[in-house]
Amino acid sequence: METIIRRFLSALSERNPLPEGTPAIALGLVINGLSTYFFLVLARRSMGDEAYGGLAVLWALVYIVGPGIFQPLEQEIARATAARGSRGEGSAPVLRQASLVGGMALAVSFAALIVAWPLGLSGLLHDRVELLIALLAALGAFAVAELARGILSGRHLFSNYGRYFAAEGGSRVLIAIILFVIGVEAVGPFAMTLAAAFLVGTFVASLGVRPFVNPGPPSQMNEITPALGWLLATSVSEAFLLNVGPVALSIVGKGLGDEAPGVFLNGLIISRIPLFFFQAVKASLLPALVAHAAEDDLDGFREVQLRLVGAVAVVSVTSTVAIAAFGPWLIERLFQDQLGSTDMALLAASGSGLMLLLSLSLGLVALDHTRLAVVGFVVGVVLFPVGLQLPHDPFLKVELALLLAVAGGAAATAALLRLEFARHRAAGRMSATA
Repeated sequence: METIIRRFLSALSERNPLPEGTPAIALGLVINGLSTYFFLVLARRSMGDEAYGGLAVLWALVYIVGPGIFQPLEQEIARATAARGSRGEGSAPVLRQASLVGGMALAVSFAALIVAWPLGLSGLLHDRVELLIALLAALGAFAVAELARGILSGRHLFSNYGRYFAAEGGSRVLIAIILFVIGVEAVGPFAMTLAAAFLVGTFVASLGVRPFVNPGPPSQMNEITPALGWLLATSVSEAFLLNVGPVALSIVGKGLGDEAPGVFLNGLIISRIPLFFFQAVKASLLPALVAHAAEDDLDGFREVQLRLVGAVAVVSVTSTVAIAAFGPWLIERLFQDQLGSTDMALLAASGSGLMLLLSLSLGLVALDHTRLAVVGFVVGVVLFPVGLQLPHDPFLKVELALLLAVAGGAAATAALLRLEFARHRAAGRMSATA
């Protein structure tokens, strides 16, 4: 089996114009994504509606706080490690500094969550202390995973990086199958599976990497913190827009019952299938834009950007129609829940809006305007609670709030990108267009 996978990756690499490591990472992400569906299906069929609703809120919180806080640290570790590697220097000091920063961030997160428990977090997690424990454990494990992934990425160990995602998803499903077979119905063991999977993924990805880091010159704190603030703002906002739905519904839809967030999560993961695949390849799209910008070929840059936006538009329309038609059937077959075509269409449309926002923000990042790229995401976060004030039933209220948030964020980002194009045209670096 391993030989077949290696041949498959080798064939993809030979034909694939995307950057080194893309096939391995994409394959790992596909396995991880499929495992998510299997895990949630098994969890839904093992426990009652109320318990699954609590798991849905936990899932959303883990994937808001975890990537929001720790993903920028991974990016900075990867950048610093790659820079040292180009100079023949080891990254052990970088890992020590990053561990210190990550440890402080984790301690602050733990303290904030514990303080928030009697102030409303307990209600979101259905007053289940085991879910709070699972949330803390998952965030700790996620922080460890991000440190390791930063080193793997910086050292260009992309096969190991992709192996992380495959192992994380595979172990999560394996544990869920065991719990399902032996008849576990409690939410606690399924919740702790998240932390266990992060640690298993880290362990498997690190196998064979000896030494994991090499000794090197001392590292100062500013080696991993120059862009950390802007990256943090972007990642928190993006994670919020991706995962806030079940949490928001648990707040505005208290009269619907504790199972409502779980139903919403099921609809969300089905409707976001196109967004998942876009997330798997977006990191490979950025280098194409950066290459045109570096060569001062801004006409080529604009052409690539417009083609990307056009492709996203076509996929968005097609997928929204398909999900509206077949989404309710999938929800009923997989999760034994009911969601209408309108709900699925709105969820798919908000996912499409997020794809558009990400596509446009790539252009600003490639033009070296990371600060401007944050603006659209912040606009989306600000508009989301505004949308929750609309006078509709809770499900429709959250769906429209998500749609308003991503539409506003995409419009703001498009306006900033348009201003950039106008500035370059005025400077004579870009030709006029109709």
